[in-house]
Amino acid sequence: MPLPNVSFRPATPQDCAVILHHRRSMFQDMGEGTAKELDRMIEATAPWLARALADGSYQGWLAEDLQGSVVAGGGVLISSWPAGPRDPYTRRALIINVYTEPEVRQQGLARQLMLLMIQWLREQGLYSVVLHASDAGRHLYETLGFVPTNEMRLRLK
Repeated sequence: MPLPNVSFRPATPQDCAVILHHRRSMFQDMGEGTAKELDRMIEATAPWLARALADGSYQGWLAEDLQGSVVAGGGVLISSWPAGPRDPYTRRALIINVYTEPEVRQQGLARQLMLLMIQWLREQGLYSVVLHASDAGRHLYETLGFVPTNEMRLRLK
């Protein structure tokens, strides 16, 4: 369902700055990291993102308003992974960087971006996709069929 006054397009390598802005803002909104830690994250992510957009391992989608300003975005990271008993494929997908600017939230932009990404993943033949849900995004993801898993994490540093 197209939203009025907004268009969606694939991200390009020229969109690195806005994707990095979304990534930083997403973590800032979740209360994750100090300003120094967020700066360090962006500095480390910038060259990675440029490469990933160029080689296609990161696919992003952006929502633009009528003035051409990017107001929301999200992306998919595709990586090589060993097959499992229930997932016989050797590629995995991770949705990251889902962010909507505060002034346009609750208008369905994140939902539409998620639907675009999910459809693209289906077209690519992926078996499943994972994401890390913020408290604000959890309900949206659940309505799209995402379910909690048994993942655990150990910080090594």
